[in-house]
Amino acid sequence: MGVARGLGHSRISPCIQKLSVAAQLMGLSLVLGLMTGCQTTRTVSNADLIDHQLRLDFSGLKTIQTIEPLHVTCSLPERWHPLPLQETGLYNHQQWKSPTGYTGCGVIYVHMPLPLSAKALVWFAKLQYAKDSNGGRLVKEWTDELGRPWFEGENNKYHVRGYVEVDGFSAWLVYFGYKVNRPINTAELGIAARCIETVVPMTGERHPSHSSIAEVVNPNHSHVPS
Repeated sequence: MGVARGLGHSRISPCIQKLSVAAQLMGLSLVLGLMTGCQTTRTVSNADLIDHQLRLDFSGLKTIQTIEPLHVTCSLPERWHPLPLQETGLYNHQQWKSPTGYTGCGVIYVHMPLPLSAKALVWFAKLQYAKDSNGGRLVKEWTDELGRPWFEGENNKYHVRGYVEVDGFSAWLVYFGYKVNRPINTAELGIAARCIETVVPMTGERHPSHSSIAEVVNPNHSHVPS
C-alpha cells in the first residue's frame, strides 16, 4: 500500500486512489446504502476528540493549526516537510515527510456522493488491498475507544496505519507510514502517531477554535469550576 509522494514521490496508493475515484465511490455508495443504510451522524464528536487530546503527548509537534483545504485542525510535526496539496473535485490530500524521508503522515478529505459509514470505507479499502499488485495485504483492523475504525496494511514498499472518520457526505482518512526497505526510525514514527491523534475535523458542530476547552469538553457548564 504505497503512501503518496512523501514516502517516495510516487502516486497515491492503489487503495487510497481507488477510494477517491468518483465513479467507484458512487457505485460503492449505492451498494452499501442498500446493504447498511446511510450514516449521517459523525463517527466521533468534537467534544470527545478534545477530551482525548487533553491526555496526549504533544512533544515534537507544533501548535494546533487550521488546514482549510483538509477541513481539519491538527498539530503538525516540527521540521517535517509538507508536500504539494493534491486537489480534485472529490478529494483533497496532503502529506508531510519526515527529515529522513522514510516516514510520512497525511490527511485525505473526501466529499462523498452519498453518506457512508466509516466501517464501510474501511471495508472498501480491504477489497483494494487484495487487488494490490505489489503484494498488498491488510494486516489488521480494529475500533478504538472513541469508535474510530482503524486499519493497518502493507505491501512490498510501504507499511501504513490509520483511521477513518465520517460526517454525512464528508470523510477523512488520517494515516502515517514508513518505507519497509529503509531502517525504521522509531522517533519519527512516534511523532507521526501522535500527530494523527490531534486531527479534529471541521464540521457543523461547534469547533474548538471558537470555544474554550472547558466549553467544548463540558458543554453543559459555562465556566471552569474553581
